[in-house]
Amino acid sequence: MSAALFRNNKKCNELEDDRESCLHVLTWTALRFTKHTCSEDSSMFLRAFDGEYEDKGVKGGDLKRGFLATREIPRVVKFDRSPHLDALIRELTEAFAARYEEPPSDEDFETLKDMQSNNAPPSYLYSNAAFKYKKRLYDLTAPSWLVDTFRRHLNMDCWPLSDKARGQPSGTGSGKKRAREQGKLEVRIPGAKSQRRSDGSGSRSRSRVPSDDGQENQL
Repeated sequence: MSAALFRNNKKCNELEDDRESCLHVLTWTALRFTKHTCSEDSSMFLRAFDGEYEDKGVKGGDLKRGFLATREIPRVVKFDRSPHLDALIRELTEAFAARYEEPPSDEDFETLKDMQSNNAPPSYLYSNAAFKYKKRLYDLTAPSWLVDTFRRHLNMDCWPLSDKARGQPSGTGSGKKRAREQGKLEVRIPGAKSQRRSDGSGSRSRSRVPSDDGQENQL
């Protein structure tokens, strides 16, 4: 869920909210299943994606907003042998940060208006903070922007071959709901350590997965 929806429960879900969710899913999945520079203690970052997390008045949605506005995750976290993944998350974070950061000054917008009135060349426009800010907001709703961004990065060379999921420590402080969802996901990943989870009755039950013949087997 986008940070904007977390901040305002009455807000209507818009296209840019769904697109921002794609970034959060990508970032969370990469943090949990790709080795990175903060693998030993990534709980601070993972809390941002936990809707149940709350501490000292700071909620999960506020952490998402803060990480986007400060670009802290792409600035601090670097993924092992995955510079293109770093670049993709960095570009998407930069785009969605426009929703939460302080907009340019009125003077910048007035300067942009004068430049456009005088048919300033594109090189001049791109140097204006208000122009860059408005373009980033426009991109978030442009029809093919998100798909084109993913394709451009995926078409780059040097992505690791046979890149298998590698579960990373989730640290401490994760919400109960997030822990349950992580356990369910790990069960579906080949080679992942089997998880035991509660069946709601107070006892612990083993996870079941279907076998090739359609029957359920215990893990």
